[in-house]
Amino acid sequence: MPTYVILLRAVNVGGTGKVSMAEFRKMLTGLGFEGVETYIQSGNAVVDAKGSAASVAGAVAAGLEKLMGASPGVVVRTHEQLERVIRENPFAKEAADGTKVHVALLTGAAAATARTALDRIVEQYPKRRDRYHLAGDHIYLHLPDGAAETKFSGKTLDKALGVMGTGRNWNTILKLWEMSKR
Repeated sequence: MPTYVILLRAVNVGGTGKVSMAEFRKMLTGLGFEGVETYIQSGNAVVDAKGSAASVAGAVAAGLEKLMGASPGVVVRTHEQLERVIRENPFAKEAADGTKVHVALLTGAAAATARTALDRIVEQYPKRRDRYHLAGDHIYLHLPDGAAETKFSGKTLDKALGVMGTGRNWNTILKLWEMSKR
């Protein structure tokens, strides 16, 4: 059975999308997933599940709709996909501080216009030192001034990319990769 990493968007952050990880684990187990583990309160899980990543994402979204009354965004990756994200990090040196490098994992490939839109964000906020590297279905972010004030987040980032994503800091990416080694 394949192992998947499940990442939820905007769960238990800023008072939105409240779900306890105990409820989330119970829901995932109820969907027939095995080896269910969660990590911190922001909607991260590792599971063993039959089917494709798309079918897992669809089942999780439907389960969350029942549990929460609405489904936050759901992104699913394999251990191998996370390994590639780690291996290809263009900000590996900067990732020594795992809170300053983030990765937004996307539901699909970014739009052809994404780089132009991302460059506009950089130009609009010249006092920020944010940098990005777009890599198909994910984007690396180096945020030396911290993540709290970056414009590379939420709906602004989704609009620029043309797809929904959810971000995690480098420490969380590494932890989820470790957890998915099975």
